Amino acid sequence: MTVPIQISWDLYLGRSLVWCECLLAGVRRAVLLPRLDTIFSPVDEDPGRELVYGELDWRLVSPTESDWQHYREMVERQAARSGVQLRAQRVENVARWMGGRQVAVPQYHLWLFREAEVAAAIDRLYDEPSGEERRVMWGWLLEWTAPASARSSRTMNDPK
Repeated sequence: MTVPIQISWDLYLGRSLVWCECLLAGVRRAVLLPRLDTIFSPVDEDPGRELVYGELDWRLVSPTESDWQHYREMVERQAARSGVQLRAQRVENVARWMGGRQVAVPQYHLWLFREAEVAAAIDRLYDEPSGEERRVMWGWLLEWTAPASARSSRTMNDPK
C-alpha cells in the first residue's frame, strides 16, 4: 500500500511568517522561500526490502500545479498582512530517478521583499538571456537574502 505524501502547509506558512518578520525588522533585504522539492516514491512498497533500491519502479509524487497555487496564495496572504511584496516566478525543473525517465515538474521561485529596487533586480534576473550573466545576478540577489551583518559592500551596487 502506498501512502500519499502530503505537503505540510503549516510548516511553509510558519516559514513565510518568520521571513516576513525578518524583512520588516530589516535583517534581510530579500528572501527566496524554501522550495517544495521534487519527490519520488516507489509504485509498489517493498517492506521486506528485498529489492535493490535502483530496481524499484518509481513514480513522481511532487507538488502539482494546484499545490503550488495553494502555496502561492498562502504566501500572498501572509505577505499582504505583513506589508511585504511577493514575486512568484515559474520555472521548469527536469527530474529523473536513477536512470529512469525524465519528467518536467513545476517549480516556483517565491521572493519576499520590501524595496522596489529588489523587484526591479528580480525582474532583470528572469529577463536575462545570458546564463553567465544570470549566475552573476543570482549571486548578487542571494547576498541580499543573507543576514544584514553578513552582507558585503558590493551588495549595495547593482552588477548591471
